[in-house]
Amino acid sequence: MPPIVLTLVQAVLLLLLYLFVARAVRAVLRDVARAAPATAVPASHRPAPAPAPGRRKRSRAAPGELVVHTPEGRPRVVPLDASDITFGRADSSTVALNDEYVSDAHARVFRNGDGWVVSDLGSTNGTFLNQVRVTTPTPLAAGDQLGIGRTVVQVRR
Repeated sequence: MPPIVLTLVQAVLLLLLYLFVARAVRAVLRDVARAAPATAVPASHRPAPAPAPGRRKRSRAAPGELVVHTPEGRPRVVPLDASDITFGRADSSTVALNDEYVSDAHARVFRNGDGWVVSDLGSTNGTFLNQVRVTTPTPLAAGDQLGIGRTVVQVRR
C-alpha cells in the first residue's frame, strides 16, 4: 500500500477515537450535572425525600411490629409491645446485630404517648429513618424504614 493511504487510515482512526472520547466525556459531565444538588443545604433543613414513583404511599397508622433484615440472616419479626427495643452490637441489646457498622448501643425504639419513636443513641455511623439521618427522637409510622448499619428495619402494622 502507498504511504499516503496508510496515513489517511491512521488519521481517520485517530479522528474516530477523539470523537468517541469527546462523547464519553460529554455523557459523564451531563450525568454529573444532573445529579449534583443546586446548593449545599444542611441536612436539618432538607425536606424529606419524595417517595419513589410506583411505591405505595406510606400510612400514618400506628406500627405494631418491626421486621429486621440483616445481611447475613433471615428476617426477624420483633413485636412492638410495652417495652423499649434497643439495637446494637452489645449482647444486652434487645436486637443484637453482628455488624461492624453498628455501635454497641446504636438506636432505641420506644413508646411515647400513643405512638412509637426512634432515637439514635450517639452511634458513630448514625441511624436513618427513610434515608434521612435521625438527629432527634422521631415518630415512627407503618411503612417507615430504618437503616442501622447494613441492617434494614421495616416498620409494619
